[in-house]
Amino acid sequence: MNYSVVSAALFAAAPFLFSAHATEVDETLVVTGDRLAQPSDSVLAPVTVIDRATIDAIQAKSLTDLLRILPNVDVNQYGGRGQSATVTVRGATSSQSLVLIDGMRTTTGAIGPLNINNFPVAQIERIEFIRGARASVYGSDAVGGVINIITRSGTDGTTLSAGAGSFEQLEASVRHQSQLAGGTLKAVLAYEDQEGYNVHPVPGVNDGDKHGFTGKSALLSYDRALTERLSLYGAARWYQNESQYDNSSLGNPDWGMPDVRERKENRFDNIDYQFEARYQGERWLSQLQAQYSDSESYDFVDTLSYQNSPDYSHLRQYNLAWVNRVVLTDAISIGAGVDWRDEQLRGDSTFLDWNTGQAAPFADGTLSRDNTGAYALLRVEEGGSQFEASVRTDDNEQYGRHNTWQVGGRVAATQSVALVASVGTAFRAPSFYDLYFPGSGNPELKPETAELYELALEGAVSRIDWRLGWYRQDAKDLIQFDIASYRPVNIGEAVIDGIEAEAAFDTGPVRHELSYGWRDSEDRTTGNELVASARHNAKWNLNTDWEALNLSANLLYRGSRWGDSANTVKLDPYFLVNLAASYQLTEALVVRLRVENLLDEDYLTIADTFSGGSYPGQERSVYGQVQYRL
Repeated sequence: MNYSVVSAALFAAAPFLFSAHATEVDETLVVTGDRLAQPSDSVLAPVTVIDRATIDAIQAKSLTDLLRILPNVDVNQYGGRGQSATVTVRGATSSQSLVLIDGMRTTTGAIGPLNINNFPVAQIERIEFIRGARASVYGSDAVGGVINIITRSGTDGTTLSAGAGSFEQLEASVRHQSQLAGGTLKAVLAYEDQEGYNVHPVPGVNDGDKHGFTGKSALLSYDRALTERLSLYGAARWYQNESQYDNSSLGNPDWGMPDVRERKENRFDNIDYQFEARYQGERWLSQLQAQYSDSESYDFVDTLSYQNSPDYSHLRQYNLAWVNRVVLTDAISIGAGVDWRDEQLRGDSTFLDWNTGQAAPFADGTLSRDNTGAYALLRVEEGGSQFEASVRTDDNEQYGRHNTWQVGGRVAATQSVALVASVGTAFRAPSFYDLYFPGSGNPELKPETAELYELALEGAVSRIDWRLGWYRQDAKDLIQFDIASYRPVNIGEAVIDGIEAEAAFDTGPVRHELSYGWRDSEDRTTGNELVASARHNAKWNLNTDWEALNLSANLLYRGSRWGDSANTVKLDPYFLVNLAASYQLTEALVVRLRVENLLDEDYLTIADTFSGGSYPGQERSVYGQVQYRL
């Protein structure tokens, strides 16, 4: 495809066709910066918020659809809906971004990167995304950025929706919110089913196969103010996903290896309960949070039932957190908190032993580790300038104590331009699978560490909000899989230098949000570029309301990048255009239409270097939905 011609034509025409719905940054309160609500323009790191109106406007079918429109974010996915997908921020690895649900860690992070295709969109009220390290507030994994998926609050009323689309997709949901006994009750039920397509075609081996997805989810929450200063919140969230995938491969006649056709399935069950007590005084804000999560993952050949799955992981997690902010003066505030987490890979977890072909225990019993962290933060705001310093210590029973810190500031260079700078450290702890997977785990692994630097200019000129920034991530002891020893080892050191540019503006009734990222990455051990780190990344998000009609567009470009650490497999660049339209037929009834991959781009986000197949992205797809508000 001629990208220059197509891109120029679409980008030139877009302003006259669409405009963007965006939450005004300077009016938005976010809770992800220092774990308590604050204006987003008081957060030194770049912040992006996706609200429920934007989710409805682009008609996202998955969390993947939402995260891939964020600045300097890449999504790597093994095919279409329901397939395993991970997110990378600023070219860092998929394990170096922290994903939260209502401010608390997800359970699955204990075994590796979160599969972002698992979490149901129906439960999401908004997403807060902060680029840059926040380890001095959150601890492990907050290296490249923090993504906070927020499910609480919404609009009173009951909304019913049903839809259908390509690949025999069907969906239905019910969202309800009302006032009950002095508080707010919220409930969400959702269902989705899709026959899918061949997400891993291996020519001559699995021709004609399809790999589908079924998702079910439910949420129930209650929020109540007991007094003017004290409020309570409780929530139960559940979802269950069943995904078909493929493990087929071409044989090697020279080695006497035949072709293999293997259809597999994954069933993932997750439930978590969360409780929160919040005190809002005149100068003291305090919040106590508790969470319990339990998740089970079954991987099995589709001729079996999930109960007979030889690959079964059972994770359990307990979280407690107490966070505080004290306003000392109009200019000075301090924050402090302590959190405790216990992660468990339960003793009933099993794996497929290739020697026997049978399920074998993952370990002799439950693998458990707890982590206690404490942090302190100082913020000074005076005359349009800010200073922030934070420090945190984590004591983990598995790998000992780890300390992180961060210092930053914002100085008004002119009335409309500010200079922002920060420097800090971060780390990522090895997962249970890194440490203990039978036959290939390495219990001697150390945490990855990183030093991070950032410098940016930002401001508003002629109604254009803009930001131009530079960042560097210098990471050491990267955990990489070593083929020779067939286990993960601390052998890596990598440096990423990047430049980011963003702009948000209106042209008449048209709103535009544009971002561009350039990266230069190097594995200092080999001199190669990092896997999946494209040098160029660009986004253009647009959305408009014209009387009863809403139009939205997302234009995404990702440059070429290497699909393997040896830099032998190069993935081509791709350009995606996704369109959505909504029409308000009556005050209660809305009809929606979404076209994904309008240009029917043939693209890959992940390389297949072993099987002789590929993981193609989803071809042009059309989805329709009817929404009725009672």
